[in-house]
Amino acid sequence: MSLYIVIHALKKTPDEFNAMMASDDMPEFAKAMAEGQTPAKCLKSWNPLPYGNADTFVCLWEASNPSDIAATLGDEMLEYITCNPMQVDEIDWTQMAASLS
Repeated sequence: MSLYIVIHALKKTPDEFNAMMASDDMPEFAKAMAEGQTPAKCLKSWNPLPYGNADTFVCLWEASNPSDIAATLGDEMLEYITCNPMQVDEIDWTQMAASLS
C-alpha cells in the first residue's frame, strides 16, 4: 500500500459539504474503511473550513493505486469534492530527531 495526500477542492458550498459530512452515513463509511471493506482507506483528514479556508478539505489516504481512492469515495461523495491523489512518503521528524540521541 502507498500513501497519498489529496487536497479535495469543494464542488459545493461549505455548508452543503459540512451537512454531507455530518450525515448518518459517515460513521458507517468510516467503519467500512477501518474494517478493510473498501479499496482504499482514509487515515486522517484535516478540516480547514472552520478557520476561513472555504474551498478545500485535506486527507491522507492509503491505497494500492490512486483510482482506489475515487472508487472508495463513490459517485455521491465525488459530487461534493474533487479527487486528485498525490503519492507521498512519510517523514517522521520525531523519529529522525530521536536517532541523534
